[in-house]
Amino acid sequence: MDEQRAAAPAVVVGVDGSGIALRAVRWATEEAHRRGAPLRIVHVAPSADRGAAAAVRRAGSIVDLARTTAEQTSHDVEISSACVSGNAAPALADAAADAQLLVVAMGGGERYEDIRLHSTALSVCTAARCPVAVVRGVAVVPDDGPVVLGVEHVDDDAVAVSVAFADAHRHGTGLIVVHAVHGTGLLRDHLIAHDAHSRRGAAALTAVTDELAPWRSRYAAVPVEIRVVDLPAPGHLLQAAVGARLVVVGTRGRNLAARMVLGSTSHTVLRNAPCPVLVVRRDTQLAESAPSGVEPAPGRPVTHVPEQQRWALHPHGRRQRW
Repeated sequence: MDEQRAAAPAVVVGVDGSGIALRAVRWATEEAHRRGAPLRIVHVAPSADRGAAAAVRRAGSIVDLARTTAEQTSHDVEISSACVSGNAAPALADAAADAQLLVVAMGGGERYEDIRLHSTALSVCTAARCPVAVVRGVAVVPDDGPVVLGVEHVDDDAVAVSVAFADAHRHGTGLIVVHAVHGTGLLRDHLIAHDAHSRRGAAALTAVTDELAPWRSRYAAVPVEIRVVDLPAPGHLLQAAVGARLVVVGTRGRNLAARMVLGSTSHTVLRNAPCPVLVVRRDTQLAESAPSGVEPAPGRPVTHVPEQQRWALHPHGRRQRW
């Protein structure tokens, strides 16, 4: 196990001293433990604070508190922490260049801190090359809840599909796949009807079922429910997310403003989901630990991007867009 952990890419979590960031630390620590991966805690301070004694002390206290929180969450995770300077989103993306997962917090209120966290989380989802888990300050999330996957096109969102199946297998939960198309209404497996909408929905259900066959074969132990629903997608995803442990959404990777990149569905789900949301860009480079007993799904190789220079290093080492 120790050799596996030494070789596993890290789970990186960004912290800023807020309470919701500590919630993200706990979530990231539990995820790192389950993946057999090290945890890397990163605090980003403005470049203007670089070298200032008070800023260095504050940064140290932030990462020390985050480290203590991680140690209290799990005694079996290798933990390192660092402070870097710069803008939060690109700095965190650089710190997670070789990571299998980046975890950030997002506030849900209207206070300045909540709005700042919200903006940072959206920007990180745009900038990071690895999957980004956004943890919000909401009610307790059930450990045995299903993973909900929002998918527009299975082929285009293949990386998100791989992540969702692997996560459900890793946690021993089911997977709900929500596929939204025009003019179907909710189509359940037992429904047989003859109008045009139902026929369109039945065709979409058959197509998605066939397209998911490779993953269902690879992750045979994961129970899968496929829901073909009518657009718009956000309401259906949020409804499915009630009682879920995680929502996974794929999104296009383009160098545009965060809302345009994420699309209205991903943006709405991030803002309102009752559980953490895992955003997977279509050009994401997977480096995650393979679940035990399952061959890893094909993925793109990781391209290393040098980390931003540290100024304080702790020895703790048509269709709607998704």
